[in-house]
Amino acid sequence: MSLKRYMRPHISSVLNEIHGVIAARTTPPWARGEDDGRLRDICAQHLSTGGKRLRALLPPALVQAEGGDPSAACVLGACIEVLHNGTLVHDDIQDGDELRRGQPTLWRRVGTPQAINAGDVMLVAPLLVSASSPRIPAAARARLTALLAGAVTETIRGQVGDLDLKADEMPTLEHANGIALAKTAPLFAACMEGAVVLLDGDEARCEAAREIGRHVGIAFQVRDDLLDVLGVKGRGAAGADMREGKPSWPVLAALQRGPEDEAEELQKLLDRAHHGYRPSAPDVVRWLEWVRVHGGVDAAQLALDESLAKARELATVAFPSGGAAVVDALCARLEELDG
Repeated sequence: MSLKRYMRPHISSVLNEIHGVIAARTTPPWARGEDDGRLRDICAQHLSTGGKRLRALLPPALVQAEGGDPSAACVLGACIEVLHNGTLVHDDIQDGDELRRGQPTLWRRVGTPQAINAGDVMLVAPLLVSASSPRIPAAARARLTALLAGAVTETIRGQVGDLDLKADEMPTLEHANGIALAKTAPLFAACMEGAVVLLDGDEARCEAAREIGRHVGIAFQVRDDLLDVLGVKGRGAAGADMREGKPSWPVLAALQRGPEDEAEELQKLLDRAHHGYRPSAPDVVRWLEWVRVHGGVDAAQLALDESLAKARELATVAFPSGGAAVVDALCARLEELDG
């Protein structure tokens, strides 16, 4: 069964929960109604740019496949999705990105100060909901809130490393792996482990779920970088990361394998691009071919395959009653290099 088939039954519920998370309150309103409405509108502008809502839909899909009630998992998924979008709003400001999914980023629409406010509420409101929602079993609230808080904290640490990575003279592949792990894996791990918590799973299942998130996070980032090198990332021509001076996974793999003098030349190009001197289209084409010839694409494909294989293996431990099929469908989707 395709991943969409597992997720489709929960789309309407999850979308409603997402807007409920942003509007959540546990006390009588103190702020003016106009200001509350303005904040909701700003958040809605960011959310309107689209996205697959993958993190929102994974928990209910997993819980239902395991025979559980997906209601609380829809709340959990919405919380994780809102947290994810809060990090995106802040990332766009920090990176100076003007487009997301082909549309102006939030800070370009409403200005940096109000975009920061929207990002802030999207990082805080989910914790309020996970700690207090009557839809979540009382025994699970504290554990899920700690899980979400820990995940977003690690994601922020990953962003610290990502910002430094662009300025690093010679980042290693291991360095890039560590950043990808911290930026992408924690919220996927929260999806997996949170589903197990709602299913009353034991610690062995929770540990396996966390490890699935780890491997899916690495696979997600490696795939994203592969799509950029192959020109199917949805950001125009291939090599957008290179034009921005970002040393992506395939590029770093090729730098370790290629001739030292040529690797140094490519590193200088990346450094100049990072400081605003964008390489020409012919230079980008030339260096992307160099990355391919020196094994960067093959190494990234191997890393993607290995991560997905490990996620599938662990899924039989974390989700033994049907959820493993959802993880398998997720991995199958990540194997498709089509954007």
